[in-house]
Amino acid sequence: MDLNGDGKIDLQDSLLGIRMVNDTSSMSVDEKHKLERALKLHFIVFMNRAIVITWPMFCLYLITQPWMANWTNNAWHAFSSTYDVYADNGSLEGSYIRKRGMCSVPASEIHCSDGQNFTELAIAARGTPIGCGCGEGVYGEGLCPMTFYGYTLSDFVSTAPALGAMLGLGFFPLLGTWQCTMAINKHCKPRPLWEKLHFFSMMFFQISYILWGVASDCIFPTSHAVLTVAFLGGFLAHWIVSVYLCIAALGVKVLEADIVLWVASSAISVITLGAIPRIRGSRSCIQIMGRRFAPIS
Repeated sequence: MDLNGDGKIDLQDSLLGIRMVNDTSSMSVDEKHKLERALKLHFIVFMNRAIVITWPMFCLYLITQPWMANWTNNAWHAFSSTYDVYADNGSLEGSYIRKRGMCSVPASEIHCSDGQNFTELAIAARGTPIGCGCGEGVYGEGLCPMTFYGYTLSDFVSTAPALGAMLGLGFFPLLGTWQCTMAINKHCKPRPLWEKLHFFSMMFFQISYILWGVASDCIFPTSHAVLTVAFLGGFLAHWIVSVYLCIAALGVKVLEADIVLWVASSAISVITLGAIPRIRGSRSCIQIMGRRFAPIS
């Protein structure tokens, strides 16, 4: 459809594969409804394809982080872009690079939580005693664990490129979860209390997830640990409510309810197992903060 009257197919129509319609004023009501349904159907198909394509990419990205962190940081720890500096008159004053590259922390300042010697690891892997500090590198430092409960996703996504890739690849899967939430509320028709609980549990997850990305693991470790438990708990509660609504409305013999049941069961299991280290970490952080700010008797 030519929405702006320029005689060309608009971007959305091009992406969705919709042919140009020069004039809709001469269409009957039924023809307009058919066109609207066609546009809606193509949009739904596009969204479903985007979700199906990005889900495995998102999973592959998360699974390969331990290997990719070491490979990228070991290969490019000394890389630096060239920065042009201009004088007041607009002429090029000079071009500069970082002397130490993208990773600049001396290895002696980084300590492995499992007792390994980081200096020895850095020299063996990079040929120089340099580590990737907070926010440095392509991924977060992965030569050894930095937290007492081992390697975590939070460590690896503590850099802008890694976090950006995670949030970008997770966009369509999360959008699909929102669509699923709306669809369940529409078809199951729960009572207002359960409908709000279903919606706001997802909203709680989304807000906690955003704050989790803002509060980086190495900049705000306590807040990050608490927010990890919060967004995992919110997502866990959301899927429990989803299963309850589907079974209560459709029973256990309907295909759609079975699919939601299996997906929710898998999500609940994975979230519970993945949250165990962070629950321990959050408790430790809270205990440490409590002792730090406890009144002196």
